[in-house]
Parts: sequence; C-alpha cells; structure tokens
Amino acid sequence: MPNRPRPPHVKERSIMAVILVLVLLLSPMTHYWAALDAPWYSPYIVWSLAIFIAWWLQRYIRRDSDQP
Repeated sequence: MPNRPRPPHVKERSIMAVILVLVLLLSPMTHYWAALDAPWYSPYIVWSLAIFIAWWLQRYIRRDSDQP
C-alpha cells in the first residue's frame, strides 16, 4: 500500500486555533463585545465555535496519526 503523505503543519494549526480562541475570549476584546449590546447568547456562539474547531482539529490530527 502506498503511504499517504502527511499534511503539513497539522500541529501548527492546532496551536493557531488555541491562540485565536485565547485572543477572542481572554483579551480586552471582551470589553468591546460587552459594549456592543449583543444578545445574551453571543458568548455561547463563540464558545461553540471554539469547541467545534477543537473537535475538528482533533479528528483531523487523529486520522493522520493513525496512518503508518
């Protein structure tokens, strides 16, 4: 069986996603969000997006690490 080449920068994508989530949720941007008078569920949408991205990256990394 031919070996599939590993996609480049799999771990780097995970690190970039973590940094993006930290910037969005732990930065002074939260004060900006509070000033927007957004609906009450807007933080839950952001958290749901962060959880979905983490799930997708984990699935993607696990699938690639199973290959010999």
